Amino acid sequence: MYTTLASATNYGIPFLIISVPFGVTSLLFIPKQLRERRLRTHGMEALAICKERIRRGGTAVELLNCSFRSADGQEIWAIVTAPKPAPYLGDEFPVVFDRRRPSNVESKDYLASFGSRVGVVVQSLFGLLLAAAAVASALS
Repeated sequence: MYTTLASATNYGIPFLIISVPFGVTSLLFIPKQLRERRLRTHGMEALAICKERIRRGGTAVELLNCSFRSADGQEIWAIVTAPKPAPYLGDEFPVVFDRRRPSNVESKDYLASFGSRVGVVVQSLFGLLLAAAAVASALS
């Protein structure tokens, strides 16, 4: 039985070497996930007007430069993730913003999408991978 455990833990160090970059990358996205969660739970809705459609290296519109009015009537400009389908210039679309920091804003459709929620699951899996690698390397 001891030889089986020893042979199983021989893969601990390579497993750790592979999982560390994924774990560190996952940690870098925690602020974005927390921001999106805070907007989903405590954000206020407003209608924004699309002022510019931004593409990154392709034909699909990924970001929107928009303006909206906060609760106190102040005009706020922000760049948000484009909902699918992306609005055209001058079109209105719903956004969610933080009352304390109105520049912290995101498209309501993006926040409700699967893409914004899958990040938490992926981060959890990478965290488990990193923990398993640490345990496996400690046993080897």
